[in-house]
Amino acid sequence: MKSKWDDSLFNAWLKLREAFRNAKKDKNYNNIIQIGLDILKLDKTAKFIGIMTPLFNKDIANSYLKINDNENALKYYKLSLNGFIEYRKNNTLNKPTDWLKDIEILEKKINKLKTL
Repeated sequence: MKSKWDDSLFNAWLKLREAFRNAKKDKNYNNIIQIGLDILKLDKTAKFIGIMTPLFNKDIANSYLKINDNENALKYYKLSLNGFIEYRKNNTLNKPTDWLKDIEILEKKINKLKTL
């Protein structure tokens, strides 16, 4: 169930999203991780926004991989994969193939990290 609309939480989301975009553009992996974690934390109290958390989990995982933290990369890839699977189960899709490519890529990354 979505929470009640809150302008302050929505404004916080807008600021975090912009900071996240800038961190990605600058390839600042530590900032991507920190801001991404802040976005995931915000999602817990601001469900009304409908943040697509699997995308942020994937970006966090990619950043952990870039800084050679394979353990956390694996953790966030798994969270992303599970999030996409749940999203496909519980939401209306535009096409039956929505998110399948992402799921396939995540499964490959997870399997590769498990063998390291």
